[in-house]
Amino acid sequence: MGTGSSNLKRMMQSLFPIRFRHFCPASPGNHFRSLPLIVFAACAGLSLSLCASAREAKGFAVATLVEAADYIPCGNGCSANAEPASAFCFRMGNQVLVGDGRSYLHENKFSGIEELAGKQVQIRFNRRFVWVRQPDGTTVKLEHGSTYENFRDAGCISEVRRPIIDAAYAHKRPARVPAYAFALAGSGKDDLYLWFQCDLSADKSVIACKRWYRNGDLYGKDWYCARTMDGAPVAADFEIDSLLSQEGKLVLKSGAVVQQDHRGRTNDQLDRPGEACR
Repeated sequence: MGTGSSNLKRMMQSLFPIRFRHFCPASPGNHFRSLPLIVFAACAGLSLSLCASAREAKGFAVATLVEAADYIPCGNGCSANAEPASAFCFRMGNQVLVGDGRSYLHENKFSGIEELAGKQVQIRFNRRFVWVRQPDGTTVKLEHGSTYENFRDAGCISEVRRPIIDAAYAHKRPARVPAYAFALAGSGKDDLYLWFQCDLSADKSVIACKRWYRNGDLYGKDWYCARTMDGAPVAADFEIDSLLSQEGKLVLKSGAVVQQDHRGRTNDQLDRPGEACR
């Protein structure tokens, strides 16, 4: 899929956040089935220049190095001799960029940048690379993009997951996945992303999220209490942040994290009826 189409999807997602209401048997999914057509019609009238992300930086500009960390990019699939990569997150005005630095035996090539976390640096970038000018005048080239998902900053996490979500919508949706289901990042193991459909129960006590694998196979349900981690109730028209959320962690557009429901169930029925959500 071309860059314009990918950026168009991103803008559509930001203009039309994922909204949910309590489950209504009389009209299952009617509100959501019409949404894609509404979104497409609204966005089709806008120029792609409005949908595009920030332009390539031709020259160096000031940015803040928000975070830096070393990690193993191949996760559990690494060999014993696998070398780490260095992940970096920069904020330049309203834009956030992430990048990876990799080299043979690592050679501490990026340690100088890592020490600048929280400080201003000079960077320029294009779709493939980010160049960082260090205080001694030397320039280090990073790959634009990263697979490191343990950044603390929400903007950094969103930039890591944005291409994952784009990849989900770039492929044809499996026939068994409803049109109103949305993509979330997976657990970071073999499931790059999953399809989710979340509904508030009739008594507004729990949120049940039906899941599908990328190929459309059903993957059971993920259960949450209808309250955030700080105890606030989740509204009936709650909105999920599809970039900050992932399997096992629902984050609302407000930034609040929804409490996961750890009660035992068999065939979606509580093993101990009447037990409070916990």
